[in-house]
Order: sequence, then C-alpha cells, then structure tokens
Amino acid sequence: MRKAIAGILVVVVALVAFLYFPRGGALAATNAAVLSILNADIDAARGGGAFAPALDGEVFSTGDVVRADAKGRAVLSFFEGSTLSVDPGSSVKVVSLAKTSSGGIQLDIEQTAGRTWASVSKLTSPDSRFRIHTPTMTATVRGTAFETIVEKGPDGKTVTTILTDEGTVLVQAVSGGEVSVPAGSEVSVAQGQAAPPAARPQPPAPKLRFSTPAGVGFVVIGPHGLECGLAGAKSERQIPRCEVLGGAGESVVIGDVVPGTYSLVLTAAQPVGGAAIVAEGLGVQGTDFTAKTVQSFSVGDLVRTTLPVTIGADHKLASTGFTPPDLVTSVCGAEATGHVFASGKVSERADLLVAYANTAKGQPAAIVYTQSELTQAAVDGLKDAQASLPVTVSGIAVTVDNAGAHLSAQVSAGPIAVTAHGAVIAGADKGKLVLRVRDLQAPPLPSVVTDRLAAALDRSLARFATSLPLDVSRVAFRPGCFALIGTTSR
Repeated sequence: MRKAIAGILVVVVALVAFLYFPRGGALAATNAAVLSILNADIDAARGGGAFAPALDGEVFSTGDVVRADAKGRAVLSFFEGSTLSVDPGSSVKVVSLAKTSSGGIQLDIEQTAGRTWASVSKLTSPDSRFRIHTPTMTATVRGTAFETIVEKGPDGKTVTTILTDEGTVLVQAVSGGEVSVPAGSEVSVAQGQAAPPAARPQPPAPKLRFSTPAGVGFVVIGPHGLECGLAGAKSERQIPRCEVLGGAGESVVIGDVVPGTYSLVLTAAQPVGGAAIVAEGLGVQGTDFTAKTVQSFSVGDLVRTTLPVTIGADHKLASTGFTPPDLVTSVCGAEATGHVFASGKVSERADLLVAYANTAKGQPAAIVYTQSELTQAAVDGLKDAQASLPVTVSGIAVTVDNAGAHLSAQVSAGPIAVTAHGAVIAGADKGKLVLRVRDLQAPPLPSVVTDRLAAALDRSLARFATSLPLDVSRVAFRPGCFALIGTTSR
C-alpha cells in the first residue's frame, strides 16, 4: 500500500512512458478551453461522438459538448481569460473557437438548456467576439458578465433570459428584432417572439460582501465550489453576479447568494497584524448581518476561514459568524471537505487515509498533494524504478494548474535523448478514479520500447487507481496542488 500510493510517483513515471506512444496531435490549452469539474456528474462528447464522463483538466475545442445532469457543475476557462460556469441541467456546445492572429478570441457557444454565467475578458481586437446562441436568441458581448437561462415556459415553449451584471449585452431574437441589455437589467425572449423594445430592471436581491484591509488578498469559494476573488494577479469570477473590487483593501460582492458554507482563502504579501476580515449580509431592506474575525499574517501564510449563510422564509440573510481561521498548506487543502489529509510524507499520508477509512466508512474525506511533493515523490521513486525501465529518466519536474498535472523530464534510450512533456488529467466515473494523459510531446521510440513501457504503465495506473479507499466525487486541479475529494469506501 505504501508503494502504491506514494506512487503518485508511478503515475508520473508512467506518464513518461505514455509520452512515447505514437498518437495524433495534441490539443493545447493555449488555444482552447480547459474544463474544471465541481461536481462529478458532467458528461462530454467530442466532435459529434458519444457522451462519456468528463475529466477535470480536459481540453475542449470546436464541436465539443459539455452536459451537466441534475447535480453536475463545471467551469470552462478559455485561453484568453474568459470563463463560462455551467449549472446543473445545462448543455453547451463549442460551435467554434479560434485564436486570432493578435491573440484575441472568436467564440460561439450554443446553449440549449440550463443556466450559465459568462465572465468575459475585455475583447481587445476588432475581430474578437464572444457569442452565446440559444433556441430563441443570440447574445453578443465585448467584455462583460452575464447570465443566460434557457428553460421551458408554462406553455412548453423555450424561453431565454439574459441578466447583465456588467457592461452591455446585445440580444438578437431569432424571430426578429434586437435589444441592448445594460448592467442591472434583464430581458426574456420566448420561442416565436420578437425581441422586446427595451430591457427591464432586475428585481432587487440580497448580496454578500466580504472585505479585508490593504495587503490581504483572498478568494471566496461558494457552497457549489465556484470561486470569486483575486488568485494572484488574476481575477476569478466563477460565481454568478460576483464582483471583485479594489481600493484601500480587497472586496468581493456576491449577487447570487445561495444558502450554505462560504470559504475564504486568504494570503498576504507582507506581514500584517490584526487584519479584520468582515462579511456583511446585504438584504433588500438593509444590512441583515455583520460578521468579523481578526487574523495576523506572516509572509507566505495561507489561511482559511468559513462562514455559514442561511436564507429565511422572509428572504433575510443570517449567519452564525466566521469559524476560527486556520493555516492550510495549499488552496486544495482549503477547498477539500471532510477529513483532509494534506500534510506529512506522501506515503504516511496515504496510510492515515487507509486507517481512517477502516474505522469510518462512508465519511467525507480528501487527500491533497502539492506540486513540490509530486516532484519529490517522482525523484525519490525513480531511484527504485529506474532499473526496471528501458529508458533513462532524469530532471523530472511536476507543475499543477487547472489544466492538470504537467510533467517535464529528460528521457534517453541509447543514442536517443529528448525532453518529454505531458499532462495527467483525472476524474471520477461512479466513484472510481480515472486517470488520463494529454498534451503528449515527444518523438516515438521503437515499438519494443513502447510495448514494455505500456505494460508498466497499465500496471502502475491500475494499482494507483484502486489503492485509494475513496469513492471519488470530484478531482480538483488548482495552481500548485491536486486533490481527490469524496467519501471513504473501506
């Protein structure tokens, strides 16, 4: 068991093997969209093919379809920074996706059902475009944030509603007419109807506001796993109707409030003493609640606190306040739920998960690895594995982001020496861990070599996938870390 799980290494070493299978061209995330799965009930179809369970970190392009069932949630992150959050019951197809010569995006999405939230980066070139097509309209933007809801009306006809949060959306109805939908307004177009003459104001709704003083940055993770806030220099706006505001400190305002637990992951670039972290429930009639906690930060600290939020029958927001802030080792550790195994040696961490599963079956749990741990595990394990490999591997490095765990290594066999690159993506199929490799870049070696490597790869991946006593509900690839989240199975 110790070798099987410390063999995150074997996945990495096996990936080196995978790099040498002759395959078709890889699709790079630099000109496509990367899928992040928040709930595992997400299917995907490639270029008109059959639907199959999607994996976290998969790359999507023209002709591909993402479909969420009644529980599935996911986010498509496009190469120029725009994102599309996909809610349960939604179906979206990438009709066309291209990168312009100036680095801009040309994107057409077909949404036939459900709800999406688009956070569109400012389109900097005249030939850039971002359009969502539904059965009743086309929505065109040039840098904005908006919701698209496609549903059946009481008469059985399809109705599309656009709610604009920022900027302006131009709506062109299939049956004729067009209307501009500025921030704070909405419009609905039913099947067979023309566009209305003007948009209407959105009804007032409660909001959550989180704020910290200067020098402290944070990301809010909502009850559904969507994020909003500053992740380094990048602004994440996956939560519908959320805003990231600057000023003296950082503020995040969430306009689509759902009941549940909100997690804050906080960092500071310099020591900060006694920083006040404040949350306000902003009801339609006034402030419903205020919560506050105080935390001091050293350089490099990663701090997590959570805030439960309820919505009463009177639509008022309420909370029991922040939980005591605690230090975590990675963003994945902050996002994981249940009993989280995120520290100690890789092999010892796995053994702790096994021991816990033996006494607590069916309990929420997660195991987390950082990219530095993955690299070290590969380096250490390679010392034992090298003798059984028909190639020499050196210089292994692993990095992790939302597109998967990426490997680079120097591989040589006889007179042939190359730098190999690849990525591992992962997901769950009925609780079973699934691993797959993409973005393979290396020249093929003779078949006798690849056959031996293939056999080692199959054994390694099978041992690792079956060794974890975890029914996996989702896999999380985040900058610098990787988490398997689910419930204990034995």
